[in-house]
Amino acid sequence: MTNKKEDLMKLTVKDLREVVIKLGMPEEDAENFETKKPLIATINTLRAQKVVETLGELKKEKEEHLSKAERMRAILMKQRKIRILIPLQGKEKPGVINWVYNKVTKRKEQVYVSGAYTPVQINGFKWLVPHGKYDEVPEQIADIISESQNITAEAGKEYLIDRIDPDTGKPVRDKLE
Repeated sequence: MTNKKEDLMKLTVKDLREVVIKLGMPEEDAENFETKKPLIATINTLRAQKVVETLGELKKEKEEHLSKAERMRAILMKQRKIRILIPLQGKEKPGVINWVYNKVTKRKEQVYVSGAYTPVQINGFKWLVPHGKYDEVPEQIADIISESQNITAEAGKEYLIDRIDPDTGKPVRDKLE
């Protein structure tokens, strides 16, 4: 197998100029070269640049073909983090969730250790939020948890005896006496 540099040395200056032009150099700039060595160096540089551009395109293409869960993970990791607290209920113990480095995926991932936690799943990606201590979570996760807590707080209020009757404007308890 022959070396590409040796192959380039066999070409004439005119032929090397044509190669440089094919690699994207303007014709008027290529005409400024008068010897082989600067032309060969330029050809090698332009070829290396094409390889780098190709690798960049491959990386971008790879990102486009990530699973829905992986794309969601990337979005969440870029979001602003908000400190939230999910209070303990009854005899729950505070949750312990650790971040560990996964050598296979080459990134940090959550691992459940003990106690109570709330899982929040968006587009297939699951985020674990421990109960009983403040934890930093992405803004979107915090919004989902706050909405869930608000719904839970409002649930069943229409059946309370202390509610105000919309027809009379008085507490329902007054009607029962």
